[in-house]
Amino acid sequence: MTAGRDGGDDARGGDCDDARDDGRDGDGGGEGDRGPQRRRDPLLPWLREAVPVAIMVVAYFLLPLHLLGAERPELSWTLFVLALGAVTLLLLREIRGVLMDVPHARPGVTIPLLMIASLLVFSAAYSSIARQSGEFHGLRTRVDALYFTVATVATVGYGDITAQGQTARILVMGQISYSFVFLTAAATALSRRLRRALGERQTADGRRHGGRRHGRGRRHGDRRRGGGTGPGGGRADGAAGRGAGRG
Repeated sequence: MTAGRDGGDDARGGDCDDARDDGRDGDGGGEGDRGPQRRRDPLLPWLREAVPVAIMVVAYFLLPLHLLGAERPELSWTLFVLALGAVTLLLLREIRGVLMDVPHARPGVTIPLLMIASLLVFSAAYSSIARQSGEFHGLRTRVDALYFTVATVATVGYGDITAQGQTARILVMGQISYSFVFLTAAATALSRRLRRALGERQTADGRRHGGRRHGRGRRHGDRRRGGGTGPGGGRADGAAGRGAGRG
């Protein structure tokens, strides 16, 4: 009878240990199932930020730029300086946030939006100046102005659109200087923030997987030693001791 009781206790102890292990493994599997959902969640902010980009592009094509230019030079230059100054201040704030590691900042979204805004500001200025005769060759539409702005930032220079007037050339030199100073600094800060976030994520994943492997190894080691730490193992040892005493 003692042997049968010991066998039953051992079986119950083994079942309890297996159930606990299966439950823990099941939790790990649940985390694995939730992993793809967590990886998909960061895409939602990027999709939401695509709306401001669409609004800026639509506003660029709908604004009454024909009212600016040679007809109102003072108003045109004032609006250009104010718009570019606002974009520059916001860029500098985001760059400072990356350097100072400001919490709750989102430079990965804000910096690209501001860079696109600066391109649209220069494109609007080119489109307004192009209405003056002799300023640009080959620039007739707003698409041409945006195309010339992107080509200038990329330093491509196909030669199909050229700045011939003094005002146009001054503006092109201003864009080149602006891109060299501010857009380069913004791109550098953005890449630095992305590398830091990637390193933090890899470190966290390494700690999580290392802790999980350590916990599983410890449980398997306890099971190989006989499961003495479990409730069933304790009862089996006690029953064996009582049997030995009776003998």
